[in-house]
Amino acid sequence: MSSTAPIPPNPPTQPVPSAPVVGDELRCTDADRDRVVDVLKAAYADGRLDQAEFDVRFDLTMKSKTYAALEPITRDLIAQPTPAPAPAKPARDLLPPPTTEERLLAALAQATTWVPIVVGPAILYYTVGKRSEFVKHHAAGALNLQLTLLAVTIVTFGLGGALYGIAWVLATAFAVVALAGAPLRQPWVLPIFGRGGPYEKKRD
Repeated sequence: MSSTAPIPPNPPTQPVPSAPVVGDELRCTDADRDRVVDVLKAAYADGRLDQAEFDVRFDLTMKSKTYAALEPITRDLIAQPTPAPAPAKPARDLLPPPTTEERLLAALAQATTWVPIVVGPAILYYTVGKRSEFVKHHAAGALNLQLTLLAVTIVTFGLGGALYGIAWVLATAFAVVALAGAPLRQPWVLPIFGRGGPYEKKRD
């Protein structure tokens, strides 16, 4: 075979993929070499290769016996697929796990619903909550629950007070969840506090 080849009058407009590397010792075929030549011709026509570079690569193509020898010839001429970026982690997953102190304070905030006075969780929300997203999250949940119960009681002219018995059971469960270091969603309460925090975002 000649060391150079004439450039066709109408080179292909789209590069033809080169032969895949399927093994260092696997021998390539004439069809594989022809596909590489097509890529070289298209690159020459686009101006990415000059005549000297084309001649050298064409000669290497014709002398290649294996896929391992053939693949590097067009490595810089064919765009390699870029891996898809890893999905961003939710903000809550980027936070450090809550400490023992944070879990205890979060549980205390939830337990204040046993004595439904908003002062306790409000203090935790505006003090400890400034340095702990976990405590702020649970204090906001306790505040939201208590304010929701208060609103229902007012609207129903006191009849809603019967819900406080259920609220005590919920407060116990929520305190256990906080002690376990887990976040908590309460979609059925008024979302007055805690909007936009990392734990309030929609869970995957």
